[in-house]
Amino acid sequence: MAKNLSLASEGRAAAGLWKTFLASTVVLALGLIVLLQATAHGNAFTTETLRRTEVANTPSLVPELSVYDADGNHSTLRQLLADGGKVWIVDFVYTRCQTICTTLGSVFQQLQNQIRLRGLEDKVGLLSVSFDPAHDTADALQIYRDRMRMDPAIWNVVSLSSPLDRRQLLDAFGIIVIPAPLGEFEHNAALHLVSGAGRLFRIVDYLDATVALDTALANSP
Repeated sequence: MAKNLSLASEGRAAAGLWKTFLASTVVLALGLIVLLQATAHGNAFTTETLRRTEVANTPSLVPELSVYDADGNHSTLRQLLADGGKVWIVDFVYTRCQTICTTLGSVFQQLQNQIRLRGLEDKVGLLSVSFDPAHDTADALQIYRDRMRMDPAIWNVVSLSSPLDRRQLLDAFGIIVIPAPLGEFEHNAALHLVSGAGRLFRIVDYLDATVALDTALANSP
């Protein structure tokens, strides 16, 4: 009798362990499915990488947002980026920025020099877009343009006509902006490539200027 009770007890324990194992396996499998979905089937492990993967896989049309340049000329972002059929390299800044925007400005200056030296003005353009329309008026853009020594045939800067469009702009390009002390901002930075058809098709690290230019040329008309 004691032996039978012992065997029954062992059987129940084994069954319990088996149920626990099955439950753990199911939880692990579900967790893996969620992880794969959240990281583009394992190809992306950060928000920035995921955004770049999504854009490379599915280019998205640039939104039709009203903007103005340093001379006060109004247009739409899509019209500017579809102008002449060239490929555009786009960055996002605010003119009061003294940190990452300064680095972006230096990168664009290097790209401008390369475009000019290689005679690529008809194939590749540069556009800086301000996400701070409350401060970046036409006058502020003009000062920024002069400070960056922009060649209008290659590089331009614009700001949003309506502050209400900022959220749509940031979401369309995957820009994260966080308010910082003294009215400044913390934000991510990259080089965004837009085709002559007005579609965002690649996002490149801002330190990979050569890669950005080569990719733009490979996709230019």
